[in-house]
Amino acid sequence: MSNISDSVRQEIRRLLSQGYRVGVEYADARRFRSGSWTSAPIAQGGESAVLASVTAVLDENEGKYVQILGVDTKSRTRVLELMIQRPDGAVTQVSKSKGTGGGSVAAASNGHSSGNGGGGDVAQIVRQLLTQGFRIGTEFADARRYRATSWTSGPSYQGTRDNEAIALLTNLVAEHADHYVRLIGIDPTARRRVTELVIHKPGEPVTLSTGGGSSSASSFNSSFGTASNGGGSVKTSLSPEIVASVRRLLENSYQISTEHADLRRFRSSSWHTCKPVSATRIQEAISELESCLTDHAGEYVRLIGVDKKAKRRVHEEIIQRP
Repeated sequence: MSNISDSVRQEIRRLLSQGYRVGVEYADARRFRSGSWTSAPIAQGGESAVLASVTAVLDENEGKYVQILGVDTKSRTRVLELMIQRPDGAVTQVSKSKGTGGGSVAAASNGHSSGNGGGGDVAQIVRQLLTQGFRIGTEFADARRYRATSWTSGPSYQGTRDNEAIALLTNLVAEHADHYVRLIGIDPTARRRVTELVIHKPGEPVTLSTGGGSSSASSFNSSFGTASNGGGSVKTSLSPEIVASVRRLLENSYQISTEHADLRRFRSSSWHTCKPVSATRIQEAISELESCLTDHAGEYVRLIGVDKKAKRRVHEEIIQRP
Protein backbone atom coordinates (compact mmCIF):
# COMPACT_ATOMS: atom_id res chain seq x y z
CA MET A 1 0.00 0.00 0.00
CA SER A 2 1.30 3.46 -0.89
CA ASN A 3 2.18 5.79 1.93
CA ILE A 4 0.96 9.39 1.94
CA SER A 5 3.45 11.77 3.50
CA ASP A 6 2.45 13.76 6.57
CA SER A 7 2.79 17.00 4.64
CA VAL A 8 0.38 15.80 1.92
CA ARG A 9 -2.04 14.68 4.62
CA GLN A 10 -1.79 18.18 6.04
CA GLU A 11 -2.67 19.70 2.66
CA ILE A 12 -5.72 17.46 2.35
CA ARG A 13 -6.79 18.34 5.88
CA ARG A 14 -6.34 22.04 5.13
CA LEU A 15 -8.38 21.86 1.93
CA LEU A 16 -11.24 20.06 3.66
CA SER A 17 -11.24 22.47 6.60
CA GLN A 18 -11.58 25.40 4.16
CA GLY A 19 -14.56 23.80 2.45
CA TYR A 20 -12.79 22.80 -0.75
CA ARG A 21 -13.32 19.52 -2.58
CA VAL A 22 -10.35 17.21 -3.03
CA GLY A 23 -9.79 15.63 -6.42
CA VAL A 24 -7.12 13.37 -7.91
CA GLU A 25 -5.72 13.03 -11.43
CA TYR A 26 -3.19 10.64 -12.94
CA ALA A 27 -1.24 10.34 -16.18
CA ASP A 28 1.41 8.11 -17.71
CA ALA A 29 4.62 9.67 -19.06
CA ARG A 30 3.21 10.26 -22.55
CA ARG A 31 0.01 11.89 -21.34
CA PHE A 32 1.93 13.87 -18.73
CA ARG A 33 4.08 15.45 -21.44
CA SER A 34 0.95 16.54 -23.31
CA GLY A 35 -0.79 17.70 -20.13
CA SER A 36 -3.58 15.14 -20.59
CA TRP A 37 -4.71 13.95 -17.16
CA THR A 38 -7.39 11.44 -16.20
CA SER A 39 -9.62 12.15 -13.23
CA ALA A 40 -10.05 9.47 -10.56
CA PRO A 41 -13.16 9.08 -8.39
CA ILE A 42 -12.66 10.31 -4.85
CA ALA A 43 -15.00 9.71 -1.93
CA GLN A 44 -16.19 13.01 -0.50
CA GLY A 45 -16.73 13.34 3.21
CA GLY A 46 -14.38 13.12 6.13
CA GLU A 47 -10.62 13.16 6.03
CA SER A 48 -10.28 9.41 6.49
CA ALA A 49 -12.53 8.66 3.50
CA VAL A 50 -10.61 11.06 1.27
CA LEU A 51 -7.24 9.67 2.36
CA ALA A 52 -8.43 6.13 1.70
CA SER A 53 -9.51 7.11 -1.82
CA VAL A 54 -6.21 8.88 -2.54
CA THR A 55 -4.26 5.86 -1.29
CA ALA A 56 -6.30 3.60 -3.55
CA VAL A 57 -5.55 5.78 -6.57
CA LEU A 58 -1.83 5.67 -5.77
CA ASP A 59 -1.91 1.89 -5.48
CA GLU A 60 -3.78 1.51 -8.76
CA ASN A 61 -1.48 3.86 -10.64
CA GLU A 62 2.02 2.81 -9.69
CA GLY A 63 4.52 4.02 -12.26
CA LYS A 64 2.41 7.04 -13.14
CA TYR A 65 2.19 10.70 -12.20
CA VAL A 66 -0.50 11.43 -9.63
CA GLN A 67 -1.60 14.83 -8.37
CA ILE A 68 -4.20 16.01 -5.87
CA LEU A 69 -6.46 18.94 -6.61
CA GLY A 70 -8.16 21.48 -4.40
CA VAL A 71 -11.39 22.69 -6.00
CA ASP A 72 -13.54 25.69 -5.02
CA THR A 73 -17.00 24.37 -5.90
CA LYS A 74 -18.57 27.85 -5.75
CA SER A 75 -16.30 29.53 -8.30
CA ARG A 76 -15.54 26.22 -10.05
CA THR A 77 -11.84 26.93 -10.01
CA ARG A 78 -8.83 24.97 -8.89
CA VAL A 79 -7.09 26.41 -5.87
CA LEU A 80 -4.34 23.80 -5.65
CA GLU A 81 -2.51 21.33 -7.87
CA LEU A 82 0.08 19.25 -6.04
CA MET A 83 2.08 16.37 -7.49
CA ILE A 84 2.18 13.55 -4.95
CA GLN A 85 3.66 10.70 -7.02
CA ARG A 86 6.01 10.29 -9.96
CA PRO A 87 6.76 7.25 -12.13
CA ASP A 88 9.63 6.21 -9.89
CA GLY A 89 7.11 5.79 -7.10
CA ALA A 90 8.39 8.74 -5.08
CA VAL A 91 5.71 10.35 -2.95
CA THR A 92 5.98 14.07 -2.45
CA GLN A 93 7.06 15.62 0.81
CA VAL A 94 5.81 19.18 0.70
CA SER A 95 8.67 21.54 1.54
CA LYS A 96 8.25 23.56 4.70
CA SER A 97 8.41 27.31 4.35
CA LYS A 98 10.76 29.09 6.72
CA GLY A 99 9.28 31.72 8.92
CA THR A 100 5.66 30.74 8.45
CA GLY A 101 5.04 28.94 11.66
CA GLY A 102 5.30 25.53 10.08
CA GLY A 103 2.89 26.18 7.21
CA SER A 104 3.87 24.49 3.99
CA VAL A 105 4.57 26.05 0.66
CA ALA A 106 1.74 24.25 -1.07
CA ALA A 107 -0.64 25.29 1.67
CA ALA A 108 -0.17 28.85 0.55
CA SER A 109 -1.25 27.83 -2.94
CA ASN A 110 -4.90 27.65 -1.98
CA GLY A 111 -5.77 30.54 -4.21
CA HIS A 112 -6.95 32.65 -1.31
CA SER A 113 -3.68 33.67 0.32
CA SER A 114 -3.10 37.39 0.32
CA GLY A 115 0.22 38.78 -0.76
CA ASN A 116 0.98 40.26 2.63
CA GLY A 117 -0.43 37.76 4.98
CA GLY A 118 1.51 34.61 4.42
CA GLY A 119 4.89 35.22 5.96
CA GLY A 120 7.47 34.03 3.45
CA ASP A 121 5.02 32.00 1.38
CA VAL A 122 5.08 33.98 -1.87
CA ALA A 123 8.85 34.23 -2.03
CA GLN A 124 9.22 30.60 -1.03
CA ILE A 125 6.75 29.41 -3.67
CA VAL A 126 8.50 31.45 -6.36
CA ARG A 127 11.85 30.03 -5.29
CA GLN A 128 10.51 26.48 -5.33
CA LEU A 129 8.89 26.86 -8.75
CA LEU A 130 12.08 28.21 -10.31
CA THR A 131 14.19 25.53 -8.66
CA GLN A 132 11.97 22.88 -10.26
CA GLY A 133 12.36 24.47 -13.69
CA PHE A 134 8.87 25.93 -13.88
CA ARG A 135 8.01 29.28 -15.50
CA ILE A 136 6.32 32.10 -13.60
CA GLY A 137 3.16 33.58 -15.10
CA THR A 138 0.65 36.13 -13.85
CA GLU A 139 -3.00 37.04 -14.27
CA PHE A 140 -5.24 39.82 -12.98
CA ALA A 141 -8.97 40.52 -12.85
CA ASP A 142 -11.33 43.16 -11.51
CA ALA A 143 -14.09 42.13 -9.09
CA ARG A 144 -16.60 41.37 -11.85
CA ARG A 145 -14.22 39.25 -13.91
CA TYR A 146 -12.93 37.57 -10.76
CA ARG A 147 -16.44 36.37 -9.92
CA ALA A 148 -16.80 35.09 -13.48
CA THR A 149 -13.33 33.47 -13.34
CA SER A 150 -12.31 35.56 -16.36
CA TRP A 151 -8.66 36.47 -15.91
CA THR A 152 -6.40 38.63 -18.07
CA SER A 153 -2.86 37.39 -18.67
CA GLY A 154 -0.06 39.54 -17.28
CA PRO A 155 3.71 39.46 -17.78
CA SER A 156 5.64 36.23 -17.31
CA TYR A 157 9.14 35.40 -16.12
CA GLN A 158 11.23 32.63 -17.66
CA GLY A 159 14.56 33.20 -15.95
CA THR A 160 16.04 31.50 -12.90
CA ARG A 161 16.57 34.35 -10.41
CA ASP A 162 13.87 34.44 -7.75
CA ASN A 163 14.56 38.08 -6.84
CA GLU A 164 13.89 39.14 -10.44
CA ALA A 165 10.66 37.16 -10.50
CA ILE A 166 9.54 38.68 -7.19
CA ALA A 167 10.36 42.17 -8.48
CA LEU A 168 8.12 41.50 -11.48
CA LEU A 169 5.30 40.33 -9.21
CA THR A 170 5.68 43.35 -6.95
CA ASN A 171 5.48 45.78 -9.84
CA LEU A 172 2.42 44.01 -11.23
CA VAL A 173 0.66 44.20 -7.86
CA ALA A 174 1.50 47.90 -7.64
CA GLU A 175 0.08 48.47 -11.12
CA HIS A 176 -3.13 46.56 -10.31
CA ALA A 177 -3.81 47.64 -6.74
CA ASP A 178 -7.56 47.55 -7.42
CA HIS A 179 -7.48 44.11 -9.06
CA TYR A 180 -7.08 40.54 -7.98
CA VAL A 181 -3.63 39.31 -8.98
CA ARG A 182 -2.54 35.70 -9.07
CA LEU A 183 0.72 33.89 -9.56
CA ILE A 184 0.81 31.02 -12.05
CA GLY A 185 3.38 28.23 -12.01
CA ILE A 186 3.77 26.67 -15.47
CA ASP A 187 5.45 23.45 -16.50
CA PRO A 188 6.88 24.44 -19.93
CA THR A 189 7.53 20.81 -20.89
CA ALA A 190 4.02 19.54 -20.24
CA ARG A 191 2.53 22.95 -21.11
CA ARG A 192 0.28 22.95 -18.10
CA ARG A 193 -0.24 24.84 -14.88
CA VAL A 194 1.12 23.45 -11.65
CA THR A 195 0.17 26.31 -9.31
CA GLU A 196 -2.45 29.05 -9.14
CA LEU A 197 -2.12 31.43 -6.19
CA VAL A 198 -3.94 34.71 -5.54
CA ILE A 199 -1.25 37.03 -4.15
CA HIS A 200 -3.24 40.26 -3.99
CA LYS A 201 -6.86 41.32 -3.49
CA PRO A 202 -8.45 44.78 -3.97
CA GLY A 203 -8.31 46.94 -0.87
CA GLU A 204 -5.26 45.25 0.60
CA PRO A 205 -1.89 46.99 1.06
CA VAL A 206 0.21 46.87 -2.09
CA THR A 207 2.88 44.65 -0.59
CA LEU A 208 4.22 41.17 -1.03
CA SER A 209 5.89 38.84 1.41
CA THR A 210 9.59 38.29 0.87
CA GLY A 211 10.36 35.69 3.48
CA GLY A 212 10.89 38.00 6.41
CA GLY A 213 7.60 39.84 6.56
CA SER A 214 5.95 42.29 4.19
CA SER A 215 8.05 44.60 2.08
CA SER A 216 7.20 47.33 -0.35
CA ALA A 217 8.01 47.37 -4.03
CA SER A 218 11.06 49.51 -3.41
CA SER A 219 12.40 46.89 -1.01
CA PHE A 220 12.11 44.26 -3.70
CA ASN A 221 13.80 46.42 -6.28
CA SER A 222 16.59 47.16 -3.84
CA SER A 223 17.06 43.44 -3.34
CA PHE A 224 17.12 42.96 -7.10
CA GLY A 225 19.98 45.41 -7.58
CA THR A 226 22.05 45.05 -4.43
CA ALA A 227 24.45 42.43 -5.79
CA SER A 228 25.57 44.61 -8.66
CA ASN A 229 25.17 48.06 -7.18
CA GLY A 230 28.83 48.51 -6.47
CA GLY A 231 31.54 49.85 -8.69
CA GLY A 232 31.42 53.50 -9.67
CA SER A 233 29.14 56.36 -8.67
CA VAL A 234 26.41 57.64 -10.98
CA LYS A 235 25.20 61.22 -11.11
CA THR A 236 21.43 61.07 -11.28
CA SER A 237 18.21 62.04 -9.60
CA LEU A 238 16.93 58.48 -9.96
CA SER A 239 16.70 56.29 -6.89
CA PRO A 240 19.53 53.88 -6.01
CA GLU A 241 17.10 51.00 -6.66
CA ILE A 242 16.52 52.08 -10.26
CA VAL A 243 20.23 52.62 -10.85
CA ALA A 244 20.90 49.15 -9.46
CA SER A 245 18.34 47.62 -11.82
CA VAL A 246 19.85 49.37 -14.84
CA ARG A 247 23.34 48.29 -13.85
CA ARG A 248 22.23 44.70 -13.42
CA LEU A 249 20.53 44.65 -16.83
CA LEU A 250 23.60 46.10 -18.56
CA GLU A 251 25.94 43.64 -16.85
CA ASN A 252 23.82 40.79 -18.16
CA SER A 253 23.78 42.28 -21.70
CA TYR A 254 20.02 42.74 -21.69
CA GLN A 255 18.35 45.31 -23.94
CA ILE A 256 16.90 48.22 -21.96
CA SER A 257 13.78 50.03 -23.07
CA THR A 258 10.90 51.95 -21.53
CA GLU A 259 7.13 52.18 -21.85
CA HIS A 260 4.77 54.97 -20.84
CA ALA A 261 1.05 55.34 -20.24
CA ASP A 262 -1.35 58.01 -19.04
CA LEU A 263 -3.79 57.22 -16.24
CA ARG A 264 -6.49 55.84 -18.56
CA ARG A 265 -4.13 53.59 -20.47
CA PHE A 266 -2.42 52.55 -17.25
CA ARG A 267 -5.72 51.26 -15.86
CA SER A 268 -6.23 49.16 -19.00
CA SER A 269 -2.57 48.06 -19.11
CA SER A 270 -2.17 49.66 -22.54
CA TRP A 271 1.42 50.90 -22.67
CA HIS A 272 3.25 52.82 -25.41
CA THR A 273 6.77 51.66 -26.23
CA CYS A 274 9.53 54.26 -26.17
CA LYS A 275 12.79 54.26 -28.10
CA PRO A 276 15.16 51.56 -26.72
CA VAL A 277 18.12 52.71 -24.65
CA SER A 278 21.13 52.39 -26.95
CA ALA A 279 23.84 53.12 -24.35
CA THR A 280 25.87 50.31 -22.85
CA ARG A 281 27.51 52.39 -20.10
CA ILE A 282 25.63 53.03 -16.89
CA GLN A 283 25.91 56.84 -16.86
CA GLU A 284 24.83 57.17 -20.49
CA ALA A 285 21.95 54.72 -20.02
CA ILE A 286 20.75 56.65 -16.96
CA SER A 287 20.88 59.90 -18.95
CA GLU A 288 18.68 58.38 -21.66
CA LEU A 289 16.22 57.20 -19.03
CA GLU A 290 16.07 60.64 -17.45
CA SER A 291 15.30 62.15 -20.86
CA CYS A 292 12.45 59.69 -21.29
CA LEU A 293 11.05 60.60 -17.87
CA THR A 294 11.22 64.30 -18.73
CA ASP A 295 9.45 63.73 -22.06
CA HIS A 296 6.64 61.88 -20.29
CA ALA A 297 6.25 63.90 -17.13
CA GLY A 298 2.83 63.32 -15.59
CA GLU A 299 2.64 59.75 -16.93
CA TYR A 300 3.52 56.29 -15.71
CA VAL A 301 6.88 55.11 -17.05
CA ARG A 302 8.31 51.65 -16.62
CA LEU A 303 11.74 50.18 -17.22
CA ILE A 304 11.90 47.06 -19.38
CA GLY A 305 14.73 44.54 -19.58
CA VAL A 306 14.74 42.23 -22.62
CA ASP A 307 16.77 39.11 -23.33
CA LYS A 308 17.32 39.60 -27.07
CA LYS A 309 18.45 36.03 -27.68
CA ALA A 310 15.43 34.44 -26.02
CA LYS A 311 13.18 37.28 -27.21
CA ARG A 312 11.54 37.66 -23.82
CA ARG A 313 11.26 40.15 -21.01
CA VAL A 314 13.31 39.57 -17.89
CA HIS A 315 12.43 42.71 -15.97
CA GLU A 316 9.55 45.20 -15.63
CA GLU A 317 9.71 48.03 -13.11
CA ILE A 318 7.67 51.22 -12.78
CA ILE A 319 10.16 54.08 -12.36
CA GLN A 320 7.79 57.05 -12.51
CA ARG A 321 4.22 57.73 -11.46
CA PRO A 322 2.07 60.83 -12.08
